Amino acid sequence: MSQRRDSGTLAMQRQFDTEEPVCRPDDTANPARVERLDELERQIDVTAQENRDLRTRLDNLQPSPDRERLQRDLDQGRLRLLDLLEERLRLLEEEIESLQARTGPNPACSAEHPEMTDLGNQLNERIQQMQRTQQQIAPLRRWHMRYQIGQINEQIAAIDAELATLPQVCDPGVPVSRPPHERRAELERQRNNLAAALTGSAHEYEQFDRRWGAQRYGNSPDCTNIAQAGCGPTSLAIVLNYLYQEDPESLASGGQIEIVTPPQTATYAATHGRICNNGTAGDTMVTNVHTGFPGFRGRRISLDQAVDLLRSGNLVIFLCRGCTGQNRRGGDKSYGGHYMVLNGVNADGSVFNVLDPGANEASDILTITRKNLASHNAGFWIIERI
Repeated sequence: MSQRRDSGTLAMQRQFDTEEPVCRPDDTANPARVERLDELERQIDVTAQENRDLRTRLDNLQPSPDRERLQRDLDQGRLRLLDLLEERLRLLEEEIESLQARTGPNPACSAEHPEMTDLGNQLNERIQQMQRTQQQIAPLRRWHMRYQIGQINEQIAAIDAELATLPQVCDPGVPVSRPPHERRAELERQRNNLAAALTGSAHEYEQFDRRWGAQRYGNSPDCTNIAQAGCGPTSLAIVLNYLYQEDPESLASGGQIEIVTPPQTATYAATHGRICNNGTAGDTMVTNVHTGFPGFRGRRISLDQAVDLLRSGNLVIFLCRGCTGQNRRGGDKSYGGHYMVLNGVNADGSVFNVLDPGANEASDILTITRKNLASHNAGFWIIERI
């Protein structure tokens, strides 16, 4: 009798073992990781506040040795914050993975396993923390790319100075000049990759977006709207928003994607370049940008300067006159007069990437040749942070 009961018990146990358990006990927690996550959160809050304070002081100073020192301090603070956030993001990913393994694919609670509710709550909270960390880290990563580009440019300048001291030879491949040239080529490759990643992340606005396309562009009732004539301020919004997205102390740290929008730039350009029924004066719109958007300055540049600036991670506004570019399908797209934004250039400087606010993605200009730009433009402009 006892043997039959034991056999039945074993059979039931085998059946239970083959089924997916409803709950899993919390036996794989990592207290050290949880403690480190809490400590990182405190350090991040302190460092972020220190950086905001430095930024406020920096913005209120005129160019001076003190301002340069504060900028260096802010750069170091941003690097520290980036390291802390990267570590916290990594640990959050580990903690989320652990919690998911402990709760299983279909977590459920029972009287025997009340800890499952706590684990589910912890999982949701950690996911939210990871999302906030990702938002905070995004502008820092973009700033860091520009920071690295600046360092590379300094190294390239030092190599150029070194090369200037070497004997002039006809063959650039002779041993005396080969190492500096090779170092320079590798640095340029690194810089171009960083710049392409940075400029390729720009948020492209469309002037005919239903959110603002019907808004009048200009102060006169006779002025047309943004959809019809707002390519200038829309291009300006693309560039300013791009710059804000790499500003770790701005709204971008909270995950906001559209910080500067076409309605804002159209309101500014209405008194800084708008000529009703005749478009926008580019020089007036760009060179006065500091009056509408403090902390920035704009200037006209040449096509050659545009190439160099694009390779350093900048966007360039241009006004085409009768230009023709290529769309995503390889077809031609032409404009009689239209503002657009350059956001990249190929290795030999012959083809440029374009952000075109005047058409949808299927038909807008995606690339344009240097030859076309050189003969069909009415100006190039750059906007920089002061």
